[in-house]
Amino acid sequence: MIELKLLRTLQALQQTGSLQGAASRLFVTQSALSHQLKDAEQMMGASLFVRKSQPVQFSAQGKLLLELAATVLPQLDVAWQQLKSGQLPAQQLRLTVECHACVHWLLPALKAFRQQWPQVQLSLETDIQHHAIEAMLRDELDLVLTTDRRLEQQVSYQPLFELELFAFMAPEHCLAARQFVTAADLAKEKLLVYPIEPERQDLFRHFLQKTPFSGELRQVAQASQMLQLVAAGEGIAVLPGWLAEPFVSQGLIVVKKLGAHGLKRQMYLASQRHQHSLALKALYQQLRQYSPVSVSQTLAV
Repeated sequence: MIELKLLRTLQALQQTGSLQGAASRLFVTQSALSHQLKDAEQMMGASLFVRKSQPVQFSAQGKLLLELAATVLPQLDVAWQQLKSGQLPAQQLRLTVECHACVHWLLPALKAFRQQWPQVQLSLETDIQHHAIEAMLRDELDLVLTTDRRLEQQVSYQPLFELELFAFMAPEHCLAARQFVTAADLAKEKLLVYPIEPERQDLFRHFLQKTPFSGELRQVAQASQMLQLVAAGEGIAVLPGWLAEPFVSQGLIVVKKLGAHGLKRQMYLASQRHQHSLALKALYQQLRQYSPVSVSQTLAV
């Protein structure tokens, strides 16, 4: 085990160039300093510096410890000053969503959290979306909103709310008169989907999983673009029900249940299993409070 005391001793020895100078700087006797260095060398089985060199010359092992001291000791000094002054660095929470349509209700929740916890730097990351859980495990993110549970040995999933997915289509579409659409109905259609592999999408994992798909897939980056394309008759999109307004009220889009019982998915707040803080708990409560209510009963299906 490398002790901080040894790192400070070697750094003082490097800066003063002699045992006498290092002992004076550290307010210890030269004899005590010599004993400390000998004990460390015996434990490591290697010399740390060349005796009677002027100025002192360090061995490869000594140079390695000096590099460590140059990195660690300044960080410790800064942390100590912050602890003494009470000026602690702001906590950071980096959040992203694997469900693009979540932004509709998410922003008010984030605003409320920032007002409640101004000392926490909460940022909504938009560059990482499609493989966000994997990015979180690389410490590129702190939190992810997702319906796709995976890597559960490393990730904690807290349930937020249940969402229902609907088929969005133009009123003129041949399926628009149906009470609901089946997997067979969609199997040959042109579907507007997010640019991620089908096996990661709820539509294919939980609705079309047993139905061979022979239709066309058009990748679209944003839900707003999908809605415009749907209204223009360019295909069918499967999206959360809360996106239906104002398109439904204007007669631009109709929505249909996926199957007689609908397709419902659980939304989770994902974090690394070791991550626990009061700020994280407070954000979770805000997200639950602002979660969208079920709209399945109000849609004209």
